[in-house]
Amino acid sequence: MSNNNDEKLRNKSLSKRNDRESGLINDITHQLLIHTRQGHNKVISESILPLLLCFACPFFVRSIVFICNHCDGSIMEYLRRLLFDHTMTLKDVLENFFYFQWHWPSAIIIFGVFTYAIIMTMLLPGDEYSGPITDTGHVPIYRNNGFNYYIVSLIIFALLTIVLKLNNLSPTYIYDHWEEFLSTVNTFGFLLCFGVMIKGKYMPSTNDHRSSSNWLTDFYRGVELYPRIFNIDIKLITNCRYGMLTWALLSIIFCMKTFELYGYTDSALVTCILTLVYLTKFFWWESGYMKTIDIIVDRAGFYLCWGCIVWVSGIYTLPSYFIVKHPNQLGFVLTSIILLLGLLSIYVNYDCDRQKLDARSKHGKCSIWGKPAEIIHTKYRLLNGNECESILLVSGYWSLSRHFHYIPELTLAFLWTCPCGFKYILPYFYFIILFILLMHRAHRDDQKCTLKYGQTWLKYCHLVPWKVWPGIY
Repeated sequence: MSNNNDEKLRNKSLSKRNDRESGLINDITHQLLIHTRQGHNKVISESILPLLLCFACPFFVRSIVFICNHCDGSIMEYLRRLLFDHTMTLKDVLENFFYFQWHWPSAIIIFGVFTYAIIMTMLLPGDEYSGPITDTGHVPIYRNNGFNYYIVSLIIFALLTIVLKLNNLSPTYIYDHWEEFLSTVNTFGFLLCFGVMIKGKYMPSTNDHRSSSNWLTDFYRGVELYPRIFNIDIKLITNCRYGMLTWALLSIIFCMKTFELYGYTDSALVTCILTLVYLTKFFWWESGYMKTIDIIVDRAGFYLCWGCIVWVSGIYTLPSYFIVKHPNQLGFVLTSIILLLGLLSIYVNYDCDRQKLDARSKHGKCSIWGKPAEIIHTKYRLLNGNECESILLVSGYWSLSRHFHYIPELTLAFLWTCPCGFKYILPYFYFIILFILLMHRAHRDDQKCTLKYGQTWLKYCHLVPWKVWPGIY
């Protein structure tokens, strides 16, 4: 009898252990799926699509500049010249849209900014902070000096502008050679992404890397999640210290060029001010950005790094660039309305992020909109088997929709574009692309969180049913 009881206890214990192991395997499978893109046809998703995007994105950026410079902002004129102009040879098409030009003055500027970004990131003081723990248990460490970096950079740029002006030179040289600059930074972006891919394959910084036999996939999607050189995070440099800083500086340069050509132009000033305030907010909140999907999910490859180096320079600055050739005078009233609405959008966007970070840092023990924060406790398991805890916020903006902060961001993008007027659709490409990007990101984030948190996320979705637009989507 005793032996039978012992046998039952052993079987019961073994069954529980198997259940735990099965649950662990399922959790690990879920975590693997978070960072694995699924597709029924791997040839399309892992070869054809990356190849097309690697060609299409540079073509698109160069086309935007070509339309502005040679087609008076008209897309129809661009299509006519591209498809029906028999004087445009294949050589012209390749030179205008595909070729990898190396313009040495532009290259010196690009290398100079990159070198400056790395050195200042290393030298400027700041408290250390950690990013989210990865599936392998790695915790990335950063120095919180982004805002100092941004302010110092603007001051240095202002001083440099004064020096150049005293010598009959101007930073608007970049605008005058914008096509050469974009071609050079595009070439640099491809070389950088290739180098980062090679590093990830053979000298990864952490265990958070995924290499395959398909080099095209690795080039496009990246290999490493947190690549570092000289203990400097590469994504921090490409995304923030180069990408976002050059966005700010280019907006100033394009505004300066408009003023040089036409004198005071309120449309250029409004777009520039809203862009700078938004980027000031970004660098103030940079530590929060380093915990977003761009950093914790997307690997350092063409999609992310080339995008932040080239796409941001060529597309995000489009409203400012477009106004140089198509200036408008808005008047005091319209200027004030756009500025006030834009500043309000920036504040709401910041306040959304602040609520979530505040709730997480205080473990939900805080007030939001005058009421105690409502949270859902959840757990997830890392690939190494360790269990972690997190919270999901169901108060404030986060009770309205799961990605409410995208609404003020889209509103702001429209507001700093509308000074371009409504005669042309071209300057609104940034707004349109951002809309598609954010809606896709909301979808991706939902997939990631469903796999990561399981039933807890479904419970959260029941409480907050809308992804972005309350009552709509």
